[in-house]
Amino acid sequence: MMKTILLLAVAVFVSSTPVTTSVKPHTDKTPARHTDKALLGELVDELIVAIKDFPKVLPKEKLIFLKDLQMNGLDHKEREVLFCQVEQELKIKVSGLFGARFDHFRTDKKLMRNLNMYNKYHVKTCKLTDEKQDKIPLHDFLKNLLASVRNAYSQVN
Repeated sequence: MMKTILLLAVAVFVSSTPVTTSVKPHTDKTPARHTDKALLGELVDELIVAIKDFPKVLPKEKLIFLKDLQMNGLDHKEREVLFCQVEQELKIKVSGLFGARFDHFRTDKKLMRNLNMYNKYHVKTCKLTDEKQDKIPLHDFLKNLLASVRNAYSQVN
């Protein structure tokens, strides 16, 4: 009888102690799986592959033009807005197109997922771009974006 009471007391004591973990809680500012450095690094890798797979020269009727977004010499906040605008441009103009050369731009592929994830943790509102902006071919757009992502990657701790 005494052993039963003692076992019951120990069980109650053990079950009532708080459990501590060494895992940091997820916050709005820190992505659960990725750091900025990792996301930007993966974006660099995916952009390099997309640029290599996308033909430099296309017949004029097959060219895809996107808005010529200012991608150079941006500070951190301006770059966050830029990446949001880039994601919107690619989603609207390229993601829905069919063909192997557009495979990288599907929303379920790594390039677009990482861009979306980066924006999810950084941008509160995405500024719309001016419809009257100059347009550039997709290949040039990707090269400019790669330079901007590399610049952002080099500035992250």
